[in-house]
Amino acid sequence: MSHLKQALLYFSILLYTTSFSTVIITSYIEGYDDFLKTMTQESGFFEYASVLLLLGIFIYGITFGWNHRKVIHPLLSLLIFGFALLALLAVMEELSWGQHIFHFESSSYFQENNIQHETNLHNFMPAELFSSLIYSSVYTVFVFIPLFYRLLFKNFRPLQWINPFMPELHAVLIILYGASFQVYFYDDFGAWSDRMTLFTGVALFGILLIKEFKNLSKALKLHYLFILITMSVYMLNYKIFGFFNMQYEIREMFVVLASFYFFMTLTERLAQKYPKG
Repeated sequence: MSHLKQALLYFSILLYTTSFSTVIITSYIEGYDDFLKTMTQESGFFEYASVLLLLGIFIYGITFGWNHRKVIHPLLSLLIFGFALLALLAVMEELSWGQHIFHFESSSYFQENNIQHETNLHNFMPAELFSSLIYSSVYTVFVFIPLFYRLLFKNFRPLQWINPFMPELHAVLIILYGASFQVYFYDDFGAWSDRMTLFTGVALFGILLIKEFKNLSKALKLHYLFILITMSVYMLNYKIFGFFNMQYEIREMFVVLASFYFFMTLTERLAQKYPKG
Protein backbone atom coordinates (compact mmCIF):
# COMPACT_ATOMS: atom_id res chain seq x y z
CA MET A 1 0.00 0.00 0.00
CA SER A 2 1.36 3.44 -0.95
CA HIS A 3 2.00 6.03 1.76
CA LEU A 4 -0.85 8.17 0.37
CA LYS A 5 -3.36 5.31 0.46
CA GLN A 6 -2.27 4.43 3.98
CA ALA A 7 -2.68 8.04 5.11
CA LEU A 8 -6.11 8.19 3.45
CA LEU A 9 -7.10 4.95 5.20
CA TYR A 10 -6.17 6.38 8.62
CA PHE A 11 -8.03 9.61 7.82
CA SER A 12 -11.06 7.57 6.72
CA ILE A 13 -11.08 5.70 10.04
CA LEU A 14 -10.95 9.06 11.83
CA LEU A 15 -13.93 10.34 9.82
CA TYR A 16 -15.98 7.19 10.44
CA THR A 17 -15.19 7.31 14.16
CA THR A 18 -15.92 11.02 14.47
CA SER A 19 -19.18 10.89 12.55
CA PHE A 20 -20.51 7.93 14.56
CA SER A 21 -19.35 9.48 17.84
CA THR A 22 -21.10 12.73 16.92
CA VAL A 23 -24.44 10.93 16.76
CA ILE A 24 -23.81 9.03 20.00
CA ILE A 25 -22.71 12.13 21.93
CA THR A 26 -25.65 14.19 20.63
CA SER A 27 -28.16 11.46 21.46
CA TYR A 28 -26.98 10.14 24.80
CA ILE A 29 -24.77 12.64 26.63
CA GLU A 30 -26.64 15.27 28.62
CA GLY A 31 -25.80 18.84 27.69
CA TYR A 32 -24.63 17.99 24.16
CA ASP A 33 -27.96 18.24 22.34
CA ASP A 34 -26.45 20.69 19.83
CA PHE A 35 -23.23 18.77 19.25
CA LEU A 36 -24.29 17.55 15.78
CA LYS A 37 -25.20 21.12 14.84
CA THR A 38 -21.82 22.37 16.09
CA MET A 39 -19.85 19.73 14.18
CA THR A 40 -21.75 20.34 10.93
CA GLN A 41 -21.99 24.13 11.00
CA GLU A 42 -20.31 26.43 8.48
CA SER A 43 -16.53 26.27 8.98
CA GLY A 44 -17.06 23.29 11.29
CA PHE A 45 -15.16 20.02 11.53
CA PHE A 46 -16.88 18.21 8.69
CA GLU A 47 -16.75 21.11 6.27
CA TYR A 48 -13.02 21.48 6.80
CA ALA A 49 -12.61 17.71 6.48
CA SER A 50 -14.23 18.02 3.03
CA VAL A 51 -11.86 20.86 2.20
CA LEU A 52 -8.83 18.74 3.19
CA LEU A 53 -10.06 15.82 1.06
CA LEU A 54 -10.66 18.09 -1.93
CA LEU A 55 -7.19 19.57 -1.53
CA GLY A 56 -5.87 16.01 -1.40
CA ILE A 57 -7.61 15.21 -4.70
CA PHE A 58 -6.13 18.35 -6.26
CA ILE A 59 -2.57 17.63 -5.06
CA TYR A 60 -2.80 13.95 -5.99
CA GLY A 61 -4.17 14.72 -9.46
CA ILE A 62 -1.54 17.34 -10.27
CA THR A 63 1.27 15.16 -8.91
CA PHE A 64 0.10 11.97 -10.63
CA GLY A 65 -0.53 13.76 -13.91
CA TRP A 66 2.87 15.44 -13.88
CA ASN A 67 4.81 12.33 -12.86
CA HIS A 68 3.12 10.21 -15.55
CA ARG A 69 2.88 12.83 -18.29
CA LYS A 70 5.48 11.05 -20.44
CA VAL A 71 3.95 7.60 -20.24
CA ILE A 72 0.17 8.06 -20.34
CA HIS A 73 -2.09 9.16 -23.16
CA PRO A 74 -2.33 12.98 -23.51
CA LEU A 75 -6.13 12.88 -23.32
CA LEU A 76 -5.91 10.98 -20.04
CA SER A 77 -3.46 13.58 -18.70
CA LEU A 78 -5.92 16.32 -19.67
CA LEU A 79 -8.77 14.58 -17.84
CA ILE A 80 -6.64 14.04 -14.71
CA PHE A 81 -5.52 17.68 -14.59
CA GLY A 82 -9.10 18.77 -15.31
CA PHE A 83 -10.54 16.79 -12.41
CA ALA A 84 -7.79 18.07 -10.10
CA LEU A 85 -8.66 21.66 -11.01
CA LEU A 86 -12.35 20.90 -10.49
CA ALA A 87 -11.49 19.75 -6.95
CA LEU A 88 -9.64 23.04 -6.36
CA LEU A 89 -12.70 24.94 -7.60
CA ALA A 90 -14.82 22.93 -5.14
CA VAL A 91 -12.43 23.92 -2.33
CA MET A 92 -12.89 27.58 -3.15
CA GLU A 93 -16.67 27.14 -3.30
CA GLU A 94 -16.67 25.39 0.09
CA LEU A 95 -14.76 28.30 1.60
CA SER A 96 -16.87 30.85 -0.31
CA TRP A 97 -13.67 31.99 -2.01
CA GLY A 98 -12.00 32.82 1.28
CA GLN A 99 -14.98 34.48 2.94
CA HIS A 100 -15.16 31.82 5.67
CA ILE A 101 -11.53 32.53 6.58
CA PHE A 102 -11.16 36.28 6.05
CA HIS A 103 -14.79 37.23 6.82
CA PHE A 104 -15.13 39.87 4.13
CA GLU A 105 -18.57 41.20 3.17
CA SER A 106 -20.41 39.80 0.16
CA SER A 107 -21.14 42.20 -2.67
CA SER A 108 -24.68 43.51 -3.08
CA TYR A 109 -25.33 41.01 -5.92
CA PHE A 110 -24.53 38.01 -3.68
CA GLN A 111 -26.42 39.59 -0.77
CA GLU A 112 -29.55 39.85 -2.90
CA ASN A 113 -29.39 36.62 -4.95
CA ASN A 114 -27.37 34.05 -3.02
CA ILE A 115 -29.50 31.91 -0.68
CA GLN A 116 -26.93 32.14 2.14
CA HIS A 117 -25.78 35.64 1.12
CA GLU A 118 -22.25 34.26 0.59
CA THR A 119 -19.71 34.68 -2.18
CA ASN A 120 -20.18 31.35 -3.92
CA LEU A 121 -22.03 29.95 -6.91
CA HIS A 122 -23.69 26.76 -5.65
CA ASN A 123 -26.02 28.60 -3.27
CA PHE A 124 -27.73 30.39 -6.15
CA MET A 125 -29.66 27.13 -6.64
CA PRO A 126 -32.30 26.07 -4.07
CA ALA A 127 -30.62 23.74 -1.58
CA GLU A 128 -33.16 20.92 -2.00
CA LEU A 129 -32.81 20.97 -5.81
CA PHE A 130 -29.01 21.16 -5.61
CA SER A 131 -28.86 18.22 -3.19
CA SER A 132 -31.26 16.17 -5.31
CA LEU A 133 -29.18 16.66 -8.44
CA ILE A 134 -25.94 15.84 -6.64
CA TYR A 135 -27.18 12.75 -4.81
CA SER A 136 -29.07 11.29 -7.76
CA SER A 137 -25.83 11.50 -9.74
CA VAL A 138 -23.78 10.09 -6.86
CA TYR A 139 -26.14 7.15 -6.31
CA THR A 140 -26.15 6.38 -10.03
CA VAL A 141 -22.37 6.47 -10.52
CA PHE A 142 -21.20 5.05 -7.19
CA VAL A 143 -23.98 2.64 -6.20
CA PHE A 144 -26.46 1.46 -8.82
CA ILE A 145 -24.27 1.19 -11.92
CA PRO A 146 -21.45 -0.74 -10.20
CA LEU A 147 -23.82 -3.01 -8.23
CA PHE A 148 -26.10 -3.85 -11.18
CA TYR A 149 -23.06 -4.33 -13.41
CA ARG A 150 -21.44 -6.72 -10.95
CA LEU A 151 -24.67 -8.60 -10.28
CA LEU A 152 -25.85 -8.93 -13.88
CA PHE A 153 -23.14 -8.15 -16.42
CA LYS A 154 -19.76 -8.91 -14.84
CA ASN A 155 -19.19 -11.96 -17.06
CA PHE A 156 -20.79 -10.46 -20.18
CA ARG A 157 -17.81 -10.12 -22.52
CA PRO A 158 -19.02 -7.20 -24.67
CA LEU A 159 -19.19 -5.04 -21.52
CA GLN A 160 -15.92 -6.08 -19.88
CA TRP A 161 -14.21 -2.94 -21.19
CA ILE A 162 -16.17 -1.12 -18.46
CA ASN A 163 -14.32 -2.97 -15.66
CA PRO A 164 -11.56 -0.35 -15.16
CA PHE A 165 -14.18 2.39 -14.81
CA MET A 166 -16.14 0.73 -12.00
CA PRO A 167 -15.74 2.11 -8.46
CA GLU A 168 -14.32 -0.42 -6.02
CA LEU A 169 -16.80 -1.88 -3.56
CA HIS A 170 -15.38 -0.04 -0.55
CA ALA A 171 -16.19 3.23 -2.38
CA VAL A 172 -19.78 2.01 -2.82
CA LEU A 173 -20.01 1.37 0.93
CA ILE A 174 -18.57 4.79 1.76
CA ILE A 175 -21.43 6.38 -0.19
CA LEU A 176 -24.01 4.17 1.54
CA TYR A 177 -22.58 5.02 4.94
CA GLY A 178 -22.66 8.74 4.20
CA ALA A 179 -26.26 8.42 2.99
CA SER A 180 -27.26 6.75 6.28
CA PHE A 181 -27.12 10.19 7.94
CA GLN A 182 -30.70 11.15 7.21
CA VAL A 183 -34.07 11.64 8.83
CA TYR A 184 -35.78 8.25 8.58
CA PHE A 185 -39.35 9.11 9.50
CA TYR A 186 -39.92 12.52 7.92
CA ASP A 187 -43.18 12.64 5.94
CA ASP A 188 -41.97 14.27 2.75
CA PHE A 189 -41.54 12.91 -0.77
CA GLY A 190 -37.87 13.89 -0.86
CA ALA A 191 -37.22 12.16 2.47
CA TRP A 192 -39.11 9.05 1.37
CA SER A 193 -37.19 8.95 -1.91
CA ASP A 194 -33.87 9.37 -0.13
CA ARG A 195 -34.71 6.66 2.38
CA MET A 196 -35.88 4.13 -0.20
CA THR A 197 -32.84 4.79 -2.37
CA LEU A 198 -30.56 4.06 0.59
CA PHE A 199 -32.44 0.87 1.51
CA THR A 200 -32.33 -0.30 -2.11
CA GLY A 201 -28.58 0.27 -2.32
CA VAL A 202 -27.95 -1.55 0.97
CA ALA A 203 -30.17 -4.47 -0.14
CA LEU A 204 -28.43 -4.77 -3.52
CA PHE A 205 -25.05 -4.82 -1.80
CA GLY A 206 -26.34 -7.54 0.53
CA ILE A 207 -27.41 -9.64 -2.47
CA LEU A 208 -23.96 -9.17 -4.00
CA LEU A 209 -22.35 -10.15 -0.71
CA ILE A 210 -24.33 -13.40 -0.61
CA LYS A 211 -23.64 -14.13 -4.27
CA GLU A 212 -19.86 -13.55 -4.06
CA PHE A 213 -19.33 -14.29 -0.37
CA LYS A 214 -16.26 -16.52 -0.84
CA ASN A 215 -14.57 -14.05 -3.21
CA LEU A 216 -15.03 -10.90 -1.13
CA SER A 217 -12.52 -9.82 1.49
CA LYS A 218 -13.11 -9.95 5.23
CA ALA A 219 -12.57 -6.18 5.38
CA LEU A 220 -15.40 -5.64 2.90
CA LYS A 221 -17.77 -7.85 4.90
CA LEU A 222 -16.91 -6.02 8.14
CA HIS A 223 -17.40 -2.67 6.39
CA TYR A 224 -20.90 -3.74 5.31
CA LEU A 225 -21.74 -5.09 8.78
CA PHE A 226 -20.61 -1.82 10.34
CA ILE A 227 -22.96 0.11 8.07
CA LEU A 228 -25.91 -2.12 9.02
CA ILE A 229 -25.18 -1.53 12.71
CA THR A 230 -24.74 2.23 12.39
CA MET A 231 -27.87 2.56 10.25
CA SER A 232 -29.82 0.86 13.03
CA VAL A 233 -28.34 3.27 15.58
CA TYR A 234 -29.15 6.30 13.41
CA MET A 235 -32.72 5.10 12.90
CA LEU A 236 -33.17 4.71 16.66
CA ASN A 237 -31.93 8.27 17.14
CA TYR A 238 -33.74 9.79 14.18
CA LYS A 239 -34.98 12.76 16.22
CA ILE A 240 -31.58 14.47 16.13
CA PHE A 241 -31.79 14.66 12.34
CA GLY A 242 -34.03 16.83 10.20
CA PHE A 243 -34.83 17.04 6.51
CA PHE A 244 -33.14 20.44 6.36
CA ASN A 245 -30.55 19.54 9.01
CA MET A 246 -26.87 20.14 8.35
CA GLN A 247 -26.06 16.43 8.62
CA TYR A 248 -25.75 16.92 4.86
CA GLU A 249 -22.27 18.31 5.53
CA ILE A 250 -21.36 14.81 6.73
CA ARG A 251 -22.91 13.20 3.67
CA GLU A 252 -21.08 15.59 1.37
CA MET A 253 -17.78 14.79 3.09
CA PHE A 254 -18.21 11.05 2.49
CA VAL A 255 -19.03 11.68 -1.16
CA VAL A 256 -15.72 13.50 -1.46
CA LEU A 257 -13.95 10.66 0.38
CA ALA A 258 -15.38 8.05 -2.02
CA SER A 259 -14.42 10.27 -4.96
CA PHE A 260 -10.84 10.43 -3.71
CA TYR A 261 -10.58 6.64 -3.52
CA PHE A 262 -12.20 6.27 -6.94
CA PHE A 263 -9.90 8.88 -8.49
CA MET A 264 -6.80 7.11 -7.18
CA THR A 265 -7.82 3.63 -8.33
CA LEU A 266 -9.13 4.90 -11.68
CA THR A 267 -5.95 6.80 -12.57
CA GLU A 268 -3.77 3.84 -11.63
CA ARG A 269 -5.86 1.45 -13.74
CA LEU A 270 -6.10 3.72 -16.77
CA ALA A 271 -2.39 4.61 -16.68
CA GLN A 272 -1.68 0.91 -17.20
CA LYS A 273 -4.45 0.34 -19.73
CA TYR A 274 -3.90 3.45 -21.88
CA PRO A 275 -0.17 4.21 -22.01
CA LYS A 276 1.20 6.88 -24.30
CA GLY A 277 1.80 5.69 -27.85
